[in-house]
Amino acid sequence: MKLISSRSSKDKNQNRVKKSVYRPDLSVDPNRHVQQAETPETQQSYAYPKTDLTPSQQAALQNVLYKYERHQNPNPHHNKRPDIHSYADRKLNKKSSSGKKFVAGLLMLMVLAAIVFAVWYYWFGTDRAAPTADPVDVTIRIGESVKPEDFVENVEDESEVVSIEFVEVPNTRAHTTQNVRVRITDEHGNSAIYESKLIIRLNTSQPVIEGTDTIVSRLGSPIIYRQGITARDDFGRDLTNELQIDSSRVNHNEVGEYYVIYSVKDLTGLETVITETVMVVNVDVDYVHEQIDKVLVDIIKDGMTQLDKVKAIHTWVITNISYAQAIGGGETVYEDAYRALRDRGGNCFNFYAISEIMLTRSGIPNRPIERIPGTPTRHRWSLVDPDGLGWHHFDTTPTRLQLGSATAFFTDTQARDFTKRFFDYNGTENFYTYDTSLYPVIMQ
Repeated sequence: MKLISSRSSKDKNQNRVKKSVYRPDLSVDPNRHVQQAETPETQQSYAYPKTDLTPSQQAALQNVLYKYERHQNPNPHHNKRPDIHSYADRKLNKKSSSGKKFVAGLLMLMVLAAIVFAVWYYWFGTDRAAPTADPVDVTIRIGESVKPEDFVENVEDESEVVSIEFVEVPNTRAHTTQNVRVRITDEHGNSAIYESKLIIRLNTSQPVIEGTDTIVSRLGSPIIYRQGITARDDFGRDLTNELQIDSSRVNHNEVGEYYVIYSVKDLTGLETVITETVMVVNVDVDYVHEQIDKVLVDIIKDGMTQLDKVKAIHTWVITNISYAQAIGGGETVYEDAYRALRDRGGNCFNFYAISEIMLTRSGIPNRPIERIPGTPTRHRWSLVDPDGLGWHHFDTTPTRLQLGSATAFFTDTQARDFTKRFFDYNGTENFYTYDTSLYPVIMQ
């Protein structure tokens, strides 16, 4: 017997659809799936706000996603509906991956372009030519400084020249001509070397020492040897700092005449040596100079020649100083001159001493001269060379022959005649006899 269900077929079909299709009612809790996606285990980040869709729109979208997933995965056991937000995440991740690939490709293209440009610029866009120049020979005086730029001219380059330097620094103190190499480099590292000659001129004359003179110092006082002394070489270059002074023979604590030696060498080894007298005296040197200068102001007039001054000094001495054998000679010229000024008298050493200082203070070339040692008596007088007239005898010591002004400026021939007359007068021999090898040539 066939049983007939009380339910209609329409109701059966409706029940069958309801059993096979599960559609959650989103209208009851539209945020149910959203909340499930936001659990700590499944928390995702989304590119759009969760409130963008209305509940009805979310339900429609859910059905579409379900059908799509069923089509892609027909596994009957796969009944889980995809969440709309996880689906959106997959789409966004796919889109993000495509953007990253685009950016990476763009960066690769930029790197390749930079490499191509660098290669092109190196081969075609930069200066690869070395600088050019004309070498120049340089002549200097020994010891002078030189620069690399002195040895090249007309320097040219496509870019900027950054350095001109010596390959080997030349020795400017050498006594021979040298080959000098100069390297020129531009800003791109291109360089070229040019060779020239350095010609060195040497001194041919000895150096000159100026300002030396007899030094007079009071007993016990320190002596300044360098004051006013200068030195220069044949080319006129200053050598004062190279000046050597040997004062080891001077004892400033003991009255007497000493010697100081000045010497200097130039860069070529040429040397000059000068010996000067140092007088250590036990008198007031300033007093002697003051008294003599007062006399010179009275007897020296403007327009006088040096010969006129020689005769004026001779006249004053023989007029104002008397001969006195007992006064005798001191240990130095200044002591003898001091006694002559103080006592207005003295022997030949006092006459000679005051005359020498007066001649020197007047700027007249002079030097002492004396008899040959061993002659019966001693005598001291001077040699003078006024106005470059040559060396002549000068003697202010009065004699019994009453020669007067004849002894102011006389020749060697006259000196021999005076000597003969002295012998005839009182038997004194060799009055003006001297060792000719010790003195300059005297006018005959």
